[in-house]
Amino acid sequence: MMTEASFTEVFNLYYPKVYHHFLKRTRSAAVAREVAQLSFIKLWEFRHTLKDTISLDTQLFHIAAGVFIDHLRREEVRRRKVVEHGEERALEEAAPDGVFEASDHLLSLTRSLSPVRKRVFLLSRIQGHSYKEIAELLSISLKTVEDHMTKALRHIRGLY
Repeated sequence: MMTEASFTEVFNLYYPKVYHHFLKRTRSAAVAREVAQLSFIKLWEFRHTLKDTISLDTQLFHIAAGVFIDHLRREEVRRRKVVEHGEERALEEAAPDGVFEASDHLLSLTRSLSPVRKRVFLLSRIQGHSYKEIAELLSISLKTVEDHMTKALRHIRGLY
């Protein structure tokens, strides 16, 4: 069983390794610090489940990997919410005074598009991203972006 004194010793010994491991992976000191701290919190919370037959180093990095995956999942959910809410906000902000009705109409036209096609369209036409940037942002090929834009424009024109 790990005592507070032994935990402090483990923390002082392994924190720099865990921190630098995540700093290399994330290139963000704040994220690396947060994930490292959460890893040690989880180590303390689950200290009673540690196994004597497995090295502490291995168990700690296993815990840290799980914490990092949880962090990435939370960030992805947060990013998706921002993108979804940001698309409607971007339409509203892109419309100059007196043209809000037009952007509202455009928003209603894009609602009938598939989620990915809608994102591609809004990233291109509202936020001004190039097709190449959109492909990188959404981790899809340039040809797929072109295809989505062609079909989105064809769909919107067909609604007129």
